[in-house]
Amino acid sequence: MSQKRDVKNLSQFLRSIFDDTRQNKCNITILSGEAFENFLVDTHLANEFEEIAKQEGYSDIEWVVIHRNPLDYLKSIYAEMSGYKVVLDIGLMANLILEYGYISPSGRNYNNKFVFDILKFSELFKKSVNSNLTIIKFEDFISGFVGKIFFKTIVDKKSMINISDIARSNVESRKRFSPEKVEFRYVANFLGMAPSKKFHENNTNLVDSLITHRMNRNIALLSEIEIKFKERFG
Repeated sequence: MSQKRDVKNLSQFLRSIFDDTRQNKCNITILSGEAFENFLVDTHLANEFEEIAKQEGYSDIEWVVIHRNPLDYLKSIYAEMSGYKVVLDIGLMANLILEYGYISPSGRNYNNKFVFDILKFSELFKKSVNSNLTIIKFEDFISGFVGKIFFKTIVDKKSMINISDIARSNVESRKRFSPEKVEFRYVANFLGMAPSKKFHENNTNLVDSLITHRMNRNIALLSEIEIKFKERFG
């Protein structure tokens, strides 16, 4: 809604969750989502979002950013985006990341911005939007259960126990697709085909050779990318 500059629906959304928060006799609303990462780059949209939120009743706004190892983040995005009917090149992605500090691959419904130079963009965000921004390392964020380090700063001990019980009862996590499946999807995407069993069976030799080529190429590229990422991001 922010990217579309859909102020009306964004206002209604923030008003509805503000009302829900009050009706449940709470003082804090937590909004979480990958799309918020766009605001680190498009700070003008972040300012607009804060302005609308304040108009709908919010006062103290705090931002929390999770900082993940850049190489792990790249691998995760590359695997995930294979399911979005796009075709990506991990080498090109890395070059853009090294040059700009973020990448912006567009999927079916969103124009995502994935930020790798968290420190740089966080500092810019603090200056142009809101200085109340906290950076949490990914390893710390998932320690114990996802979000524990964050929740313990805003809820009492009783609520923390309830949250912990709920989190531990839902231990199933989404697994990253295998390299073979990721490349199979990209091959199908490139050819404009559905990544189905039938497609594979009808084009076994071609598909398998392309998958093998892409996998071997990625292995070689990732060795170089790891070195460059360490030089760039530490």
